[in-house]
Amino acid sequence: MTERSPDPDSLRYATHWEPVLAAPGRRLLRRIDVMPTTFLDVGAGTGSLTMAAAARWPDARILSLDASAGMLSVAQHRVATERGGDADRFEWLIADALAMPLADGSVDVAVSSFVIQVVADRRALLREVLRVLRPGGTLGLVAWLADELLLAADDAFAGVVAEMGLDEEGGGFRSSRTTDYRALGETADELDAAGFTGVDVQADELRHAWTREEYLVFKEQYDDRDVFESLDESGRARLRKAVRRRWAELPDEAFRVSGPLVSAIAQRPFEG
Repeated sequence: MTERSPDPDSLRYATHWEPVLAAPGRRLLRRIDVMPTTFLDVGAGTGSLTMAAAARWPDARILSLDASAGMLSVAQHRVATERGGDADRFEWLIADALAMPLADGSVDVAVSSFVIQVVADRRALLREVLRVLRPGGTLGLVAWLADELLLAADDAFAGVVAEMGLDEEGGGFRSSRTTDYRALGETADELDAAGFTGVDVQADELRHAWTREEYLVFKEQYDDRDVFESLDESGRARLRKAVRRRWAELPDEAFRVSGPLVSAIAQRPFEG
């Protein structure tokens, strides 16, 4: 992949959303007690887990795969900036996770963080990862468990938007997807059915807290950017002022999110 300039949407993701999701992926890496020669980040996004894996396994070849060239451009730029001395051990793959351009049995460790719930077919993804893992190779995944992550700060923001006669589409922290795992046992069953062995499924939790000003930046520059961009500068200033006034009435807990996750480790069985 030729290095390209990061695109604005991917940079916004890296700035505002990736930090919210980063900690569970790092915890997952610490659960993997092997020394891979080749590591694969499935659905690498803007590279948080790729960078963490490179630090954990300094001698491994790092494969970073994502369907979005824009996302990978941010990851590639980050590696060039922060790890220029060993950038040649990274390989960037713009590809569908359901049809990875990798040979059978070519990867020692594959990890997927907050990806499996957004692919068209979870079971197909697990089978594809099984294919590219060597016998005895390890899969690690972290994903959402079905739940509604609601912040009182979002309700207050929506109230201000409605009072100002504005439209808010898609705002709010996160709604449960039909593709989220409903229970830890469902994750274990799917890994077993895909052909994995040594399945170890654990509960985890995403936690993140913002200050009021940090969450206002998150809303304006990422989560509800369309609302702010629909206004001129004076309108944006009025919206900020009204939101700050409403949020001042809320406790700090209104700006903290906590949601259930599943963290799983499994192996491709040795053949024969």
